[in-house]
Amino acid sequence: FAFLLAMSRVLRVALVGCGYIAEHHLKAYKLCGRAEIAAVVDLVAEKAEALAKQTGSNPKVFTSLSDALSWGEFDAVDIMTPHDLHHDQALQSTRAGKHVLLEKPMAINLEDCKSLIEEEKQCRKKGIVFMVSENAQFWPEVVKVKQVIDSGRIGKVYLAKANYWETTVGSPFEIRTDDESHWEYQAARVGGGVLMSGSCHWLRPLRFWLGEVDEVIGVTSSPWEIREGWESLSNAMLRFRNGVTATFQGMVVNNPLSNSPCFQVFGSKGEIVVGGGFEGSVTVYDKDNLQGESLGPAEGYFASFPPTINHFVRAVLDKQPVDADTLFCSGEPRIAWAIYRSVKSKKWEKVWEDNTP
Repeated sequence: FAFLLAMSRVLRVALVGCGYIAEHHLKAYKLCGRAEIAAVVDLVAEKAEALAKQTGSNPKVFTSLSDALSWGEFDAVDIMTPHDLHHDQALQSTRAGKHVLLEKPMAINLEDCKSLIEEEKQCRKKGIVFMVSENAQFWPEVVKVKQVIDSGRIGKVYLAKANYWETTVGSPFEIRTDDESHWEYQAARVGGGVLMSGSCHWLRPLRFWLGEVDEVIGVTSSPWEIREGWESLSNAMLRFRNGVTATFQGMVVNNPLSNSPCFQVFGSKGEIVVGGGFEGSVTVYDKDNLQGESLGPAEGYFASFPPTINHFVRAVLDKQPVDADTLFCSGEPRIAWAIYRSVKSKKWEKVWEDNTP
């Protein structure tokens, strides 16, 4: 009976920021079946109203987070706003007693990351859930790769390659246009360029599979000169604490590209390949499968949102622990900042040091 009672509880959520990613979060909340959208917030009222119509729950519409919190008839806040707003809006929400799901990156500088790490400690004492939304860890193909590595099928891993690429030619993202006024092309708002934008999603799988990154060396450039100070290409080498190395490439360009693999993981007994684009697929090569064995139909990157949202909802309603705390989630921006430092120093740079670019 207690289990059924717990499962009958519904999490009332305020969606903050009604851009492209909010649609994926909304779909995931609907699939979860244990959440209700109680409020929708965006500076642009028309965007908030348009998303509200998709919820099916007749939520209240606000043009400021402050107004929504003053109303307050919800349990949790899902923050999907520009990066430079993340820190302050997260603090505003937790201090209003709300559970928080915060889109990556958690902040655009180390000082703000440390502030949120300390805030999470206070939240735990109060029973408030504070979770950073890095959905790549829940990507079904990424989970499959982890299972293959852990099974020992490809032996001891010695190298990995991560290849994040987007092009405005046929992109699935509406933001990938030539409109340089969009906030995601403003380095001061993003915290950098492609490294602090989409490509940092590809860092979490590497850490999930291989452990923590110790040091990096990298270069950046702007083959697509969409905006000054916004690098559109980053190439780096990562050395993990266990001695494994990885190459990491992130780029957003405005020319056609081939459908090159997202990831490759090399081991003493074989190789794992995650297919290109956001569709994904997992193929394993070993002595019994020299032409490769496909591990079932691809579910794709966008299938990572439902388990991410479900994880948050269960953390609140069922008091399940969050897989990755804020200290761990500061790892992706720390890696990006270390790469930026390396660009300037032309040397290997430690990731877990308290200096920023």
